[in-house]
Amino acid sequence: MILKKLKGADILFYLVISYVVVAGSWWSYLLYIKNSDALTAKKEVLWLQMKEQGLTDRQIYLESAEYTYLAEQYERQKWMIFSESSVLLIFIVLGIWRIAKSRQKELALAEQQRNFLLSITHELKSPIAVIKLTLDTFKKRTLTPEQSNMLTTNALADTDRLNKLVEDLLLAARVDGGYQYTFETLDLSLLIKRCIQIASPKYLGKIEFDNKVENATLKKGDQTTLSSVFLNIIENAIKYAPNTSKIIVKLMQNKENTYCIEITDFGQGISKLERENIFEKFYRIGNEDTRKTKGTGLGLYIVKQIVKAHKGTVTLKSNQPTGSVFQVTLPKS
Repeated sequence: MILKKLKGADILFYLVISYVVVAGSWWSYLLYIKNSDALTAKKEVLWLQMKEQGLTDRQIYLESAEYTYLAEQYERQKWMIFSESSVLLIFIVLGIWRIAKSRQKELALAEQQRNFLLSITHELKSPIAVIKLTLDTFKKRTLTPEQSNMLTTNALADTDRLNKLVEDLLLAARVDGGYQYTFETLDLSLLIKRCIQIASPKYLGKIEFDNKVENATLKKGDQTTLSSVFLNIIENAIKYAPNTSKIIVKLMQNKENTYCIEITDFGQGISKLERENIFEKFYRIGNEDTRKTKGTGLGLYIVKQIVKAHKGTVTLKSNQPTGSVFQVTLPKS
């Protein structure tokens, strides 16, 4: 419904703009014609005045100061009409371009918000339904220890999923609203190892840590939010490359006095068009109606905001032959 209204507004907007362009062009043409007619009429009046004064040589008339002044005056008016019409047309075109870009962003945001509402509804309802079903089962049936253990494990996993969702929502809101970072000296390699230990049980393959820095001391880092950065990227790799044998996390030191952390997976990868948008708020690959992977589209947005607050950068490039490479750079101090 929203998209239909936006399309209707777009049609009306472009109709109005088309009318303005046509009307502006028509009035510019009329001004030009009026200017030419006025010049012709004044030339005739001047020629008649000179003939009354006894001048019959047309060449002397054309070279006279009065004729030259009159021609220059209307030539200036002609160029004034051309220049003002051109400036008006340029401003209209620029305005259309800017408004069209804004409309595209508005449509994209509307679609992202729709996807977010769909995904957040699914992300909330699914674990709640599982937990409720588990509790109902415990209440109504007598279970064996194995069955109890299995149901309890599933319920705890869904509780963790709900907790992660709430944390992402709160962190996204806090990052947007001016999160107060607690900067301190950190051992970056130790921080990454802890994140790998947390994420490893969720992955069937192996997460390798390739540490090429002996003493990876980060002078100013927020432990909580940086942990969220690496966990989000590693869990993304697990989510989109579940059937691969390994994920590689590499810690390096650049010559520019920065640390570089690369998280490499060997999944299906992300298209170039999608790569330009995945750090946007609520953005998720594909369509929410057909998507199978879980998520809200907040994780990579949070990653970008946190890395930016640490004066670093986060980029995504294609892994060859398949997969993705997320690259986070952080200044040492």
